[in-house]
Formats: sequence, C-alpha cells, structure tokens
Amino acid sequence: MGFLRRIESRLEGVFEGGIGRTFRSHVQPVELARKLAREMDDHKVISVSQVYVPNVYTVFLAPADREQFLAYEARLRTELAGYLTEHARREGYALPGRARVLIETADELDVGTFGIATEMEETPPPVASDAPPPGVSLPEEFEAAPVAPIAPAAPAAAAPAAPPPSAAPVVDPFSDEDPLATGTPAAATPAAPPPPPAPAPAAVDRWVLIWPAGEVPIGDAAIVIGRSKDCDISLADGNVSRRHAEFGRDGEGFAIRDLDSTNGTLVNGRRIRREPVGEGDEITVGTSTLRIERRPG
Repeated sequence: MGFLRRIESRLEGVFEGGIGRTFRSHVQPVELARKLAREMDDHKVISVSQVYVPNVYTVFLAPADREQFLAYEARLRTELAGYLTEHARREGYALPGRARVLIETADELDVGTFGIATEMEETPPPVASDAPPPGVSLPEEFEAAPVAPIAPAAPAAAAPAAPPPSAAPVVDPFSDEDPLATGTPAAATPAAPPPPPAPAPAAVDRWVLIWPAGEVPIGDAAIVIGRSKDCDISLADGNVSRRHAEFGRDGEGFAIRDLDSTNGTLVNGRRIRREPVGEGDEITVGTSTLRIERRPG
C-alpha cells in the first residue's frame, strides 16, 4: 500500500520588497514535480543489485487546486510521469514498471496543500499465446490427423464476353426536358478543398536553475536552497546553512535573498542581502555555484 504524506506548499518565508507578493497560494506544477521526485528519493528500497523506487504516484489536491488543472490534466500527468522517469534514470534507480501519476480530489485539503501516495506496481507480463507450455503433451485424440490431398478443381467455364458499353446520351443544355426524368445523371458538384492546417502554437522558452549536481525548473513558487533535505535544492555542504537562501521571480526577472545564513550568499563574488539576478550571473552558496539558464521551448 502507498504511504500518504501531507505536504504544505505555502512557503515559510517571503522575499523583501515586491518578490514575495508575486508568489501564488495555489499549487503549481513545478511544486508537484519537485515533491514527487523527493517522494521517490524517500521511498527507495535497496536490493542486492538494484535500488527500487515506487512507480505509481497518486496526488491528492484540494478541489480548487485541481480545478485549475482540468483543461490540461492529462498532459500534466504525462509530463510529471516523464519527469519521474528521467529523475530515476539520472539517480540510477530501478522502476518496477512504467511510471504513472494519478490525480484525485480530497475535499478535506485546503487550497495550496496536497498529499502524495506512492506504490510499487509491477508491469504485468505479456499475454500468453494459445500454444501449450513446454513439456506438456496433448492427448492422442487432439493430435492432428493426416490431411488428405486436395484434388485440383476443374477449370471454370469461360465467362461470356460483356457487351460493349453503350454511348451515353447527349443532353442538350437548352432543352426543356428534365435530365432526372429521362434517367440522365446530373453533373457532380466538385468537392471543396480541405481547409489549411492550423498554425502550430509558438514555442515558449523555459528557465532552469542549475548547479553542478543537478537542475530544477523555475516556476512561480520560491526555491529554497540549503543543507536540509526539506529544501528544494539540498546541498550536502558543511558551509551551507540548513535554510541558506531563497530564489524566486521578481516581476519580469529573478532575485536571490539570503536567509540569515552563517557564511552568507554571493552574487558574482559579492556578498548580498537581497539581489536581482539574471542569465549569466553566478550565485555562490557555500562551495556550490548556481546559474540561471534559458532553455528553448
């Protein structure tokens, strides 16, 4: 059976100034992706030669949160399953079957909170054929009898030649006679040409926050960086505080805020309290350097 964990998606801290006000209270797909990957990490089972992880994940959402995904829920489930498959490949995990993500409504949940249940479900073997399994013999009465030879069929009589087609009557366009009444077919109306194909939707670039050990997509929710496993980016570095810094959107750009860490946060080598950042800037937390990167859609 799966293990249900209730996860608070509201952030514990907000950025100073305008960045904190840009974060939404509804659950965002990028939050689901990060938490699903963490559930996979937390429920791994170490075997003799493999590290197994669950492959079926059920996400429980508040009614209002699920309503916002109704228009593209099927595509979202496919994208989340693909994200989990890639995460398992990157970490060297073994999935017992195809990764699947299900979404259910839980009326008792508040907006912005969700739960995740995990389960290992082995992919069923292919359907067996009608042939008997090896080592099992059929009774004698079911053994095939010898097939009698089939006598060649007598040649068929030649079919009579078809009469030559009669010439179609010529219809006078100025005649008062009705061609339908005389049996003359009316001219067929040419078919309308098919409509041109609809233009493909324009591709949208996406942003990711990368560091030497991995990357996370940047959405509307804040990304907490620190040494704690509860952080969105967990760094195993003694120079990093448990909750070291917070990254998020700031209007049309991004910003990084230090969370009163012991060793501080640097942007392009300069210690900061809160600083706008963009593509090309280097964010240093402990001994790790993070960068913002744009990926084409």
